[in-house]
This record gives sequence, structure tokens and C-alpha cells, in this order.
Amino acid sequence: MLVAKIVPGTKNNTCDGSPKKAYQEVALVTIGVHGHSLIDHSVPQELPRQLLLAFILISCNPAYPEKAPVIKLVISYHPLFKIIMVETGLPAGWEVRHSNSKNLPYYFNPMTKESRWEPPSGTDTETLKFYMANYHSGPTSRPDGTGNGEGKIRCSHLLVKHKDSRRPSSWKESEITRSKEEAIEILRGHETRINSGEVSLGDLAMSESDCSSARKKGDLGFFGRGEMQKEFEDAAFALQPGQVSGIVDTASGVHLIERIQ
Repeated sequence: MLVAKIVPGTKNNTCDGSPKKAYQEVALVTIGVHGHSLIDHSVPQELPRQLLLAFILISCNPAYPEKAPVIKLVISYHPLFKIIMVETGLPAGWEVRHSNSKNLPYYFNPMTKESRWEPPSGTDTETLKFYMANYHSGPTSRPDGTGNGEGKIRCSHLLVKHKDSRRPSSWKESEITRSKEEAIEILRGHETRINSGEVSLGDLAMSESDCSSARKKGDLGFFGRGEMQKEFEDAAFALQPGQVSGIVDTASGVHLIERIQ
């Protein structure tokens, strides 16, 4: 697989200032493998039907090249449509799917039929983080309580894992080595910021939570009794809508929970 870095176009760039990707226009691209340039030319508007060209998308937004991480891309040109296939960062055979029951992304290997909530070993966490933030989408949460099932509530949470968590890895880190005490201290810092009104739990969860629900601002959707770990369930059902819990300790790690509905 080609590994390339995003670089700004320097010639033949027809960007008009709009935030369109370069695959929609003619733009200079450079592809590198282990630092060696492979291609340095303008992408033609039409390519042969079977041609697979690996290259990096250039954004017309000047800030994009500096902020985007190293990612892996393969662009397939169909005679009618230009279809983008973006590398997820997962090991070979793995893919990202979406759980309709939990309204959360999970990881699945069609060959072995193995599924898991946390990224498998060998995941490129930076690539996965970029993919989840920019390309993955799943069914949206139900916007209100209508039809959510009697006795169900809806919550968001912010999870900080530690080395003794049930699965000491996350979408941010392939191996978590911090102690439980360190995780609690980190969460206390988050709790202070949330309680002071500096930031909401949902906004903070997007960058700091070790749960895959981070991309949805920690939203877990609706759940009822018996669907969550007991410690989490007890704390969540004790909250009123709009309330945020104190630190909750479960086998998954330590949490802050906000009841939404």
C-alpha cells in the first residue's frame, strides 16, 4: 500500500477557493513512498477505465495540508463516477461497521467473523482517527424520546481507560499503559472543566473519550435496564436529564455520564 503525505499544489491548480477536494478538479499531486516522489503532474480529468491511481487529495483550503495527518488513499476511476476508497488504518481484513442497536461503530473481520468494539491489534490509530472523523457515518440517534421504548433513557459519556481496563486500547491508542489512578486524575480534570461551564461533556468527549462513541459526542443512544454494566446503569438511571454524574468506575474504565433524555 502506498503511503503518501498531503502536499499543497504549486502549479496547474484550478481551485477556486471553495473547499472542494482535488479529485473534483485538476490539481498538482505528489505521491511518495518512503520519502521518494513517484508522481508530480496534473491529474487528468479522465483516466482509463481500469486505471487505479494512488494519490493524495489536495484541499483548496490553505490550512488543510498542514493539519491533515499522513493517510493512505486509493482512488478508483469509474467511467461515470469517481469513487474514493479511503484507508481506515485497520489491519488487513478488518472493516468499520455500524451497530444499529447500539448506534455505535464497531470493527468486523468478514473472514474470521470476529467483531469487537475496540480497534484490533496492529491498527494505525492516527489513520483510523482521521477516517472516523472525516469519512465514517452511521445512522443518526433518534432525536427525541418518541418510540424509544418504555423505561429507556439516553446518555452520553466520556470514558478514560487504563491498563487494567477490560480492553486497554482505544481509537486513540493501540495500547493504553496509564494506571487507574492516572486515569482518575485525568477524568477529574475533565470534570472540573465541564462543571465550570468551560466546555460541554459532549464536546470534550470528541477528543478525549476512549470510547468509539467519541465521534458522536459520547452519545450512546437509548438503553434500558440490563443493557449496560451495572455500575454504569445505576449511575445513569440516578440522573435527571441535563445532569452529569461524578466519576463512575466500571470494568471498561472510569466515566463521566450525562443524561440527555
